[in-house]
Amino acid sequence: MELQRIAHALDAELICGPDDWEKISIETVFASDLMSDVLMSDRDDLLLVTSLSTEQSIRSAGIVGSEAIVIANNKTVTAGMIELARDQDIALFCTRYPKYESCVRLGRIMEP
Repeated sequence: MELQRIAHALDAELICGPDDWEKISIETVFASDLMSDVLMSDRDDLLLVTSLSTEQSIRSAGIVGSEAIVIANNKTVTAGMIELARDQDIALFCTRYPKYESCVRLGRIMEP
């Protein structure tokens, strides 16, 4: 599924991302605030949904090769997070929806 469709479903605001972020393909959604769990992921075309608004969430997403991150719960995104996301070419979004509601919305649009 294209990242643009996901962003629309979450009413997500793009904070930063590569020029062609709209066309990035997402196959798997991983929702967690425990970065140790995220680091166990071995999926491709991954979207991380988290309410952990720290630089560690960006670093962890970069390690597992995540294409994009959605920060849930309308949390504030820091300048350090933006800089790391740009350095790692990861699309970074923010949504007002809680993590659970974000997952429900994503589940609805990703069903076959």
